[in-house]
Amino acid sequence: MIRSPKDRVLKCVDNALHCLGETAKRIIYWYLENEHGLKKEEIPDKPNEFITGLEKIYGSGARVIERLIVSEIVDEFGVETSSFTEGVEKTFSHNKA
Repeated sequence: MIRSPKDRVLKCVDNALHCLGETAKRIIYWYLENEHGLKKEEIPDKPNEFITGLEKIYGSGARVIERLIVSEIVDEFGVETSSFTEGVEKTFSHNKA
């Protein structure tokens, strides 16, 4: 089964958030959807909003979570990136080629 780039990005986010524990991961997704109107499946389309939501929850600690996600993206897609937003952009442009 071939997964779309968006599904693969969501898997990367899920894997990284899982490091915080299943309950924390669910709370993050709930908070983003209920407080910011950002559904889980929209995260690849709205990476800046996702990072902003994480920052509202964790403050500067959101950078640690973002680095975990970036590491997952590098492993999954083989693209070098320093931010989630840049990684998503590179991922989608990489898959169009």
